[in-house]
Amino acid sequence: MNYMPSGASMTIFLKTERFKVFISIAIGLTFVLSNTALAQTNSVSPLSINGFGETSFGVTPNYLAMGGTGIANVDRFSINMLNPAGYMNMDFATLEMSGAHRSFRHRITDEDIDQANFNTYFDFFGFGFKFNDYFAGSFSVSPMAAKGYSISVADSSDDFGLFEYRSIGSGGYDRFNFGLASQPFKWLSVGVNAKYIFGEIDESNKTIIANPDFLSVSNSKQTGISDFTFDFGTQMKFDLGEYRFTAGAVYALGQELNARQITSQYTFINSGIIETAVDTLFYDLSEQGKAVLPSSYGVGIGFSKSLNNASISAWDVLVDYRMTLWEEYRSFIPNGGSDPGSNMFNSERISFGAALVPAYAFSSLGKSRNYFVLARYRIGAFQEVGQYQWDGKGYTSREVNAGISFPVIYRSLAPGEQKASFLNISFGRGQRWDGNTANLREEYWNFNLGVTLNDKWFQKFRYR
Repeated sequence: MNYMPSGASMTIFLKTERFKVFISIAIGLTFVLSNTALAQTNSVSPLSINGFGETSFGVTPNYLAMGGTGIANVDRFSINMLNPAGYMNMDFATLEMSGAHRSFRHRITDEDIDQANFNTYFDFFGFGFKFNDYFAGSFSVSPMAAKGYSISVADSSDDFGLFEYRSIGSGGYDRFNFGLASQPFKWLSVGVNAKYIFGEIDESNKTIIANPDFLSVSNSKQTGISDFTFDFGTQMKFDLGEYRFTAGAVYALGQELNARQITSQYTFINSGIIETAVDTLFYDLSEQGKAVLPSSYGVGIGFSKSLNNASISAWDVLVDYRMTLWEEYRSFIPNGGSDPGSNMFNSERISFGAALVPAYAFSSLGKSRNYFVLARYRIGAFQEVGQYQWDGKGYTSREVNAGISFPVIYRSLAPGEQKASFLNISFGRGQRWDGNTANLREEYWNFNLGVTLNDKWFQKFRYR
């Protein structure tokens, strides 16, 4: 039982001009989708007030279902965005896209608040391809970080009576990624990603006084980023009979990114639901400066078993560790201005994942005609400490995941050859809190749906 018997009697050549046209179209589509992604608010979490907001690895349901593991993952059918060295594992031109739905429940204990929110958004679009046995590449667009919070605190003053402090954040940053990988040795591959970060985040703080005899105040800022950043990766693979051991490492540069900021301050009179502007106290149309992206590094190991005639492993077990130095983060440093510092904690994330194809893992099912034994089942979990905080307390994120990839087996463009594309589904259940006495506790569900299309597209064939 094999997804892809190979045709060894032919030599395959890329049809260069048609391939170039396809690449151009795909890149154009990627930019269109990136503009769509930019218009979305991909977070509804109060914890997105931290740093760049709620961050995302920008991966497909395949990897999310395994707890976000992938640094050492070897997958011939998908684009590994967690380690650019993994592009060398692709055997085909691969097109992937996915969307996400998230539902949140926020509990604020001291204010007796129990609130539900949800959002649905485009999550990933990417195209990966292999030039030859030594080089591979990919490009993609995905959300990087987003803010989506609205926090209100009511109080009173002896001077002007009842007032409300309101903090609102929206918008986010996306990334257009172009990556290259090389395999100098059969057991070693290396890769690099160049990521163009772009987008805007809007944040405002208002002090709203209920008494219309007093002026309320609004402070707002809009921060935009447009610049490149880079990350690097390596993978090592060692075959041990029918088993394979893999190890990988990644490093992302901490970099200063070109940024601009529009700030304003004005007074207004609050008349219930209507705000009447009174005077502009300050307005700066476009202040140039820098934002600082934190550096990060990660390592991963994997262990798998495959059959001699199988194109996909019978099972995989993966473990990843990542460290992000959020103490390096700066939201905005004006040119010639002082460093505002950071109040964030460094974060550590450990992830576990496993995958299984029953038809390959259990010999008794090898000749079964049941479609579901050919599906790939995934489970995973992760714990991350330190990225998010509330009231000065560091939060712990915990999430468990599961997913399934349904194969769609079809005849390839190559004569006599079959391929498998996939419908990918993942579910996740998670929570964020300090594990003790935190005022805010967050629980959420994730649902991700995507497709993976594989084939040797835009090729011509010549018999030897």
